[in-house]
Amino acid sequence: MLVVVLAVAGVTWWSVRDDGDTGTASPAAPGSQIGSLAEPGVAQVGEPAPDFALTTLDGGTVRLSDLRGTPVVLNFWASWCVPCREEFPVLAAADHDAHGDYAVVGVNTRDNLRSDAKSFAREEHATWQNGYDADESVRKAYGVVGLPQTFFIRADGTIAARVLSTLDDQLVRDGLAKIT
Repeated sequence: MLVVVLAVAGVTWWSVRDDGDTGTASPAAPGSQIGSLAEPGVAQVGEPAPDFALTTLDGGTVRLSDLRGTPVVLNFWASWCVPCREEFPVLAAADHDAHGDYAVVGVNTRDNLRSDAKSFAREEHATWQNGYDADESVRKAYGVVGLPQTFFIRADGTIAARVLSTLDDQLVRDGLAKIT
């Protein structure tokens, strides 16, 4: 039994750690810090955020370019990700407190079934737009390997900060201070 548990844990760790493109893992990032991850060819702090258009979990469309002029909190998550589940109440509070000053946008990635993501978002009362990244192109453009990750994007479309860990209230305040 222990062998099975260890095997499952190892496969899970590797699938979350592996970027799926090159077979190499991204550099380790400090937990609970706002910063950047120097990986060539992906979104970097200080650079324009890659645009995307995704079908939302409720059947609409979310486009980052449609939000130009509004600061954005862009969060990458999956329904099976325990830290993602832990930070959803923090995102809900941020969305509730936005009052039009910024937008919260979720990108569901690495879920095999859209229905899993939709059920989770419904259970967590996610009122913000959540797009389904079926082909993982948005995840790859942003260089997201581990989940969750959050980008704080200025109104001009440039990335102000990247959080490489589970959000808490302080990390949200620090990120919002950089974009609002």
